[in-house]
Amino acid sequence: MLLALLGSGSGFLVLQLLKGPKRNITPYTTEVRQGGLAGIITASGEIEAQQRVNVSPKKQGQLLELYVDEGDVVKAGQPLARMDPSDIRNRLEELQAQIDSAKVDLNRSRSEYERRRSLFSYGAISGDDISRYKAAYESSQALYNAARQRLAQRSVESGDLVVRAPFAGTITNRYADPGSYVTPTTAASATAGATSSSIVELASGLQVNAKVPESDIGRIKYGQAASIRVDAFPDKRFEAKVQRISPRTEKSSNVTTVKVELGLLNPPPNTLRIGMTADIDFDAGRLPPKPLVPTVAIVTENGKPGLLVPGPGNQPRFQEVSLGSSSGRNTQILSGIKAGERVFIDLPPWAKKRKEN
Repeated sequence: MLLALLGSGSGFLVLQLLKGPKRNITPYTTEVRQGGLAGIITASGEIEAQQRVNVSPKKQGQLLELYVDEGDVVKAGQPLARMDPSDIRNRLEELQAQIDSAKVDLNRSRSEYERRRSLFSYGAISGDDISRYKAAYESSQALYNAARQRLAQRSVESGDLVVRAPFAGTITNRYADPGSYVTPTTAASATAGATSSSIVELASGLQVNAKVPESDIGRIKYGQAASIRVDAFPDKRFEAKVQRISPRTEKSSNVTTVKVELGLLNPPPNTLRIGMTADIDFDAGRLPPKPLVPTVAIVTENGKPGLLVPGPGNQPRFQEVSLGSSSGRNTQILSGIKAGERVFIDLPPWAKKRKEN
């Protein structure tokens, strides 16, 4: 009887030794829970001006004075620069000389016509003669009026020598210095970032231009809320709202995207800058509940995603899973794990070394 008990006890001891010491996995694991996630659509983009234009003179010429510099805030109608008046002044003098000459001709033709008309009343000249003098007088009158109109037009243009801000905003680029030759804005020089023969670039307001993947554009709506992050302020989020969705797609490097414009809601002054790269998170509602794990728990093996679950002897064992949406901190699991199970978020000291794949 005693031998039988001893034999039975030895078998139990051997079984316990085979199982190994009892290991507490609680500090190294977390429980999979069932939960929903805020539906987030991520996209990249850039901070842009709501309104931007290259300011140019109405007539080509030499820049005489520049009153502003980059970073200056200006009001609508504020003088920005002044063009050299030499060309216009010379042209005005030429036109005035033409008027003076036309006036002399007009006075002479009028006098001749009036004198011939008096003679015609006495029958001293024929009707053909008076008609010829009348036509000469009317022609001189027309030439004189045309010369005056040209002078008036040039006088108006002389008022355009002062280049003014078309709207209130900030000077974001300076293209010219006094003495430079500048020209009116063309389609090419108006392009943002183009090498310009204009004077300055003026911008007003800020917006975000996002490139949303074609597969996600159906979940983007006008007025939809979003948050913006820029590298310069990684810990800050700037609230925004969808203002416009482009009706056409853009393709680059075989990736099709749609341009979405977002308006910033109360952006702090002097923080965001035109040209900053932005990461955009669109609020796309809440996703239905699924098994939820911390994103740090996800590992890969042979190129496949998975989780480490307790195996024999509480040894971490790879379990392949299908990943769902992620909030960054947490990720939904579509298949491969159930709520209530435990997964490793940190390797215990007894864990066997895994191959990194």
